[in-house]
Amino acid sequence: MNIKKLQKAKLRRQRRNQYTAMSSVITALVIALAIVFNIAFFALASHFTWFADMTKDQVYSLSDATLELLADVEDETNIYFTVEPDKISDASPFLFYVYQTALQLESKFDNIHVECVDIVKNPGFFKSYYTTAAQDIKTTSVVVECGTEFRLFNLESFFVYDENYENIWGYQAEHKFVSAILSMTSAQMPVVHMTTQHGEAVGDDAAALVQLFTDAGYEVKPIDLSKEEIDEDARIVVINNPMYDFAGMEADDASANEIDKLDRFLDGYGALMVFTSPEYAGNLKNLSELLSEWGIGFNPDTYVKDTANAISTDGRAIVADYADQDTLGASLYLDLYELDAMPKTILRGAMPLNILWEDDPSLEGTKVVSPVLFSYDSAQTIQNGEVLSSGAQPLMTISRESRIENNEYYYSYVLVCGSADYTDPAYLLSNTYANSDILYNTMRLTGRDQILADIEMKVLDDTSMDITTAQANRWTVALTVTLPVLIGAVGLAVHIRRRNG
Repeated sequence: MNIKKLQKAKLRRQRRNQYTAMSSVITALVIALAIVFNIAFFALASHFTWFADMTKDQVYSLSDATLELLADVEDETNIYFTVEPDKISDASPFLFYVYQTALQLESKFDNIHVECVDIVKNPGFFKSYYTTAAQDIKTTSVVVECGTEFRLFNLESFFVYDENYENIWGYQAEHKFVSAILSMTSAQMPVVHMTTQHGEAVGDDAAALVQLFTDAGYEVKPIDLSKEEIDEDARIVVINNPMYDFAGMEADDASANEIDKLDRFLDGYGALMVFTSPEYAGNLKNLSELLSEWGIGFNPDTYVKDTANAISTDGRAIVADYADQDTLGASLYLDLYELDAMPKTILRGAMPLNILWEDDPSLEGTKVVSPVLFSYDSAQTIQNGEVLSSGAQPLMTISRESRIENNEYYYSYVLVCGSADYTDPAYLLSNTYANSDILYNTMRLTGRDQILADIEMKVLDDTSMDITTAQANRWTVALTVTLPVLIGAVGLAVHIRRRNG
């Protein structure tokens, strides 16, 4: 009898050990499955952009305006990130948000494709996207490409900063992506007008400048302002070394008032580029009056000579000095400062310009004017063969008018250069000089993509969640009930098996 009791006791211990072992195995399997599930879910979520945007303004979700604006775009578009997918957050935590927005675009539109190419491992892939000698593509850069056109963005362009450029308060990746795609897929290219009928250098005489605009993705059209209206698609109007003035209030018919047309174009956030020379500046009374409203004045029959800083023996083809880095003018060549040695910029036969608001800043209003290029201190200012003064003089200036509409800044620009030879092919098409770099950056600044008013910037200063009670209940069930129910079901199965075992 004792033997049978001992055998039963032994059998019970064996079963308990078996159940304990089985329970341990099942527990280990459940834990392993949970880990595998989390890893798989995270990988799938990253690939298919599964996430819940519970921010109040749906900051990281595509807006209906984006879906509507891109609905009819069929052109194949590629969005390239310059690091591998698993290194996106390492490159910058902020880049991850931009990447998620790009993936959402890919998931919604069959013609949009997102690809990550490590620029360190494969630098040759991005070779065709370097538009200037000084351009730098970083591991946080983003390229949007459609056909032969592309847009290169740095990470900062997807965010809006406070006035001190210290804190991020807005996210505008949607706006940037949609603006780039629409500008590249538009049936009509952005237009640059070159004025005629005033003795301007046009046609073959401006071939280098036309080529530069064409390479930058613009369509160049001549325009006679006395007879034609400025194209609605025009971003920039160029006045290239005029010999005669533009008609103003004295025009017989209002439709022939060229100055008024230029003024209205600038009021509509356009950009004006003027290249002139001291020989003809005195003839441009009406144009000078328009430019004075932008804080810029001419010095007719006056030129700058600098034998110490020139590439010609007569001292007329002078090497320009650059402005301080924290100025508007310097923004046209900040990338040049990154080079070991900044390339020369050449202005031949340059007229010194006057910045009219230096003595009375109250005249400035919503406009600012800034020198872009100077002569060196060793330069002399010559008029009628006599030296008027010595020292640095502004030779190229840029003015900007800013206005705010719907919390978005809109700008108009006026660039004036006192040298008509600035666009000479010898300087503009040479890799030796920075003339083309500065003009190319000016095109990008002044002729930027049109603002898409329907796509509003997402404000980041309020990070509170904004969900309904029903949504909150669903998330509570998903996060606090589902997993315990699964574990309970597994435990019940083990218990039933043990009882029947």
